[in-house]
Amino acid sequence: MYKLPMNLLGKPLKVLVIGVGGTGSAIAKELVQLDTTLKALDERGGFDVTLADGSNVSEANIARQSFFPTQVGENKAEAMAWTANNLYGKEWHAMNTHFDVSKNASVFRSFDIVITALDRPSVRYAISLSKANFLWLDMGNDATSGQVVIGEVSTKEKTLPNICDFYDYSELSDADAEIKSCSAEESISRQELGVNQFAARIGAQLLWNLIRHGELKSNGAFFDAKALSVDPITKDEWQFLGFETTRQSA
Repeated sequence: MYKLPMNLLGKPLKVLVIGVGGTGSAIAKELVQLDTTLKALDERGGFDVTLADGSNVSEANIARQSFFPTQVGENKAEAMAWTANNLYGKEWHAMNTHFDVSKNASVFRSFDIVITALDRPSVRYAISLSKANFLWLDMGNDATSGQVVIGEVSTKEKTLPNICDFYDYSELSDADAEIKSCSAEESISRQELGVNQFAARIGAQLLWNLIRHGELKSNGAFFDAKALSVDPITKDEWQFLGFETTRQSA
């Protein structure tokens, strides 16, 4: 069982969301509700959120992503921050460029939680090598299914494995991630409606379980939106997935 680190108690948690597309815009909406609820329970809590994405909202995005038609042409990070700030009273920040981990490695030291919602293996691998200490929530999916994992990036021995402790992303290509949909029909035919929201809901629940209840009994899940299945990732599966440590959490 993993316990929330003491240094994350009783303060607003600084959150960086990298990628504000299908899953990223969905987790942003979840963070709005989580922030509102946590602050209602304890005004010292909640989130200080920064969104990072260099892409603009397209017509094809409207059917499957959490943007308004009036936001077509706007930067995704700025559009989502506008929605959070103007419709929900938040004070979120936006980085309107593609997040370059090699140029922004030191930025991670400023955040308590980093959320990745983009299928670029190079970004995942680079984050795993960061010389910083933070919680990393990663959400990845294909057309109908995927996995959500929350773990540690740490300069010390980890007690909670992250996505790169389960899978080797060091030699995988980003080429497939560059495919873009030109229409809503093409977008939905390539990826089932709801798969992004499914991933985001699991991610948000992991954050709620950890922050509200102070502990995690599982650090992620495999899911299939079409089959309506969710299989939690527990400590028993860690070694099978490739993670071993001499000092795992009790």
